[in-house]
Amino acid sequence: LLPPTAFAHLRRQAAALAALRPRLNDCCQHRSPLPCARRAWTDVLDGFCTDEFGVKTRQFHCCRRQGAA
Repeated sequence: LLPPTAFAHLRRQAAALAALRPRLNDCCQHRSPLPCARRAWTDVLDGFCTDEFGVKTRQFHCCRRQGAA
């Protein structure tokens, strides 16, 4: 558990990981698990970066990359 004040960047990271877990579990049941997992990862990462750019703090380094990077 994180303190109620500050540490918002860690909360966003934890929320992204929490969102990824059930999607990866679903991918294990999928006929093509690797493409499913890649799609889940990019969807969750896109959402995380959207949240990161929505606040006035320094964004996580991977959110400044473009495309396949």
